[in-house]
Amino acid sequence: MNARKIFFGVALLVGLAVLLFHTNPAESYLAQYAQRNAPDRWPAQASLTWNLNPSTSGNIAGGAAPADIMRTSFNRWAAAPNTSINISQGSNSSKTAKGNDGTNLICFVCDADFSEEPSTLALTFDTILQSGPGSGQFVGQILDSDILFNPAVTFLTNGAACPDGKTCADLQTIATHEIGHYFGLDHSGVVRAVMNPFAPDVQRELGADDVAGISQLYPGSQSVPTGTISGTVRYAATGSGVCGAHVFADPAAPNSGYPAPIRNTPIGAMTSSDGSYAIAGVPPGSYTITAEPLDLPVSNEDISDYGATFCGGSVPTNFTTRQH
Repeated sequence: MNARKIFFGVALLVGLAVLLFHTNPAESYLAQYAQRNAPDRWPAQASLTWNLNPSTSGNIAGGAAPADIMRTSFNRWAAAPNTSINISQGSNSSKTAKGNDGTNLICFVCDADFSEEPSTLALTFDTILQSGPGSGQFVGQILDSDILFNPAVTFLTNGAACPDGKTCADLQTIATHEIGHYFGLDHSGVVRAVMNPFAPDVQRELGADDVAGISQLYPGSQSVPTGTISGTVRYAATGSGVCGAHVFADPAAPNSGYPAPIRNTPIGAMTSSDGSYAIAGVPPGSYTITAEPLDLPVSNEDISDYGATFCGGSVPTNFTTRQH
């Protein structure tokens, strides 16, 4: 398993995935990969379900039911422009542990080791087919995904206040981020993206970067015209390509070209081993292109498998930010 640490405010989440990364040209930021040209995803047009264990340990504050919050959060992704996802709530489950068992579990009382990082808010476990696909399967296919919330954290709904002495987090904010992992997305270097490892206390709507990413994994009808910005980032001294540079397109207009409630954000990608990048899902408009090292707040630790796979180790940070 590979850990992905995700910070919201001062709290920590961890995403876990059973997968193996291999070199692949960078795409709109940032899918996970099982093998070359095999981004992790559910089968196209599959009827997906999630299964809630309705039990809580008294750690939900506010008037909204957890099931309603989860439905809203899943629907945010399913309703993304240019995206086709068929997701619905399945039957409730009494399971209290993750597993590749055909139940895509959402759980607030489940067994998981939250002790390594006491402020961990949630864990997402994706089981990925890495080799030897059977009939109708493919390498990179997500077989099972479980989202486990920390029973020691109080999750807030409907703007509820955090009880004294408790560690709290906005449930819909955390759920929406974790569901991005459920669908196969990794972390984003775009600050205002839902999939960024650092986020405000409350950020419930997808950003343009999130939409660009999910629409590449699950393409649907093009309700919003988009294109691709591509190029190569090179070291000035040698001309060789920079692997693992974060490149993003920042729109000049006050909106990103995606309709409300999609938030206006840059759209990003990572450079591949030869320094090439392709920022897909970009609506028409004028953009400033920036290439930057992941040298905080987002760092190699937040996408640790990417550097090991694409760059032969950590992503390099021995270059300065450039804009065009």
